[in-house]
Amino acid sequence: MKIALIGTKGMNWGPHVFGGFETAVTELGPRLAAAGCDVTIYCRRHLYGSGPLAERVNGVRLRYVGGIESKNFGTITNGVLSVADALRSGTDAIVLFNTGLGVLIPAIRRTGCRVLMHLDGLEWQRGKWGWLARRVFELGAHLSARHADELIADAVEIQRVYGERYGRSGQFIPYGARLVDHIGDSLLEPYGIEPGSYYLLVTRFVPENNPLFVIREFLRAQTSRTLVVLGGNFYKSPYEREIREIRDPRVRFAGFIADPDVLYAFYRHSYAYVHGHSVGGTNPTMLEALANSCCVLALDTPFSREMLSGGRYGLFWQRNDGSLRELLSKVDADAGLVRQFREVALSRINGVYDWDSVTSRYLEILRSILPERPSVVRRPVLDRRDEAGVGAETGAGVEAVKE
Repeated sequence: MKIALIGTKGMNWGPHVFGGFETAVTELGPRLAAAGCDVTIYCRRHLYGSGPLAERVNGVRLRYVGGIESKNFGTITNGVLSVADALRSGTDAIVLFNTGLGVLIPAIRRTGCRVLMHLDGLEWQRGKWGWLARRVFELGAHLSARHADELIADAVEIQRVYGERYGRSGQFIPYGARLVDHIGDSLLEPYGIEPGSYYLLVTRFVPENNPLFVIREFLRAQTSRTLVVLGGNFYKSPYEREIREIRDPRVRFAGFIADPDVLYAFYRHSYAYVHGHSVGGTNPTMLEALANSCCVLALDTPFSREMLSGGRYGLFWQRNDGSLRELLSKVDADAGLVRQFREVALSRINGVYDWDSVTSRYLEILRSILPERPSVVRRPVLDRRDEAGVGAETGAGVEAVKE
């Protein structure tokens, strides 16, 4: 069974680490390969710099494809070229990870190739897109619902929206979360940050994630702790510039963190994690926070309520003046409340947001739409410490390199 994963920035390997969709294909691809599938992940060439490029990572073939690299046209042009390449190579099924690429599904289906569409929230509501891009996402969603072999919704709320809007809700398959027993606070030493001395915000700098709102509310809260902000953006924008212009010692910008263990250390040793995402489905950063026993302070949305079981696993704030400020002041003065949510956070992950279970569900769907039958799922060895040129003999890590 030859499978192509298309529509993300690519696979995380070495120093190249991106966002939620990229984490999904990085976890899903090797597990599908371990189940006997021939898996290719398509990557956006310009994001991997000028150094050597891995051709195969953890049993997954990587293909680097270009496009017209701009905020509005990069994904769609890269998607067109990637789909064309996948079809030329005789791919049996394509999993698309961007709703805008749904406009390609009728053409893909005419070739006999099967298509799954993984729905990424409500893209047409995202503030970062212009009018034309939002219309493309709406058209892509409509064509996906009408023509895809199956829709994958990573949240029950996404199923509800698509069911009401397009008459087809698809299959619910959430993201998973990586579980690590011990992450020492020594990983924070190079950043000069003490455990428990900071709140954490992990986000792209886009309006629908509300980083500017979170920072402004934090600066008005009654706390002696700092706010550590991880992330940024891949394209410059006035919104990002406004965030970068904040000059206050209580807010520390640490950028993107490539090392997954260092990223987990930031989560695990924070006092609390602040979540401002508004229009996505199941959010990988919130899963990472729960997997590291964080006390989660989340913007009150249907997606957040679904992930936190209506408040059993976290606290909510509203996007109005003073709501987050008051919540931050409250939890800052109540370590017992924070400890209460830290103690139950991990139980939300177990048995629900598990990558092996996610992979099994994908395989069930692929088996239902393709005649070929992959073998039983085996847990792959995923070594995130590998870098280019390591692991060529065993199949773990990066198996081949090209210039």
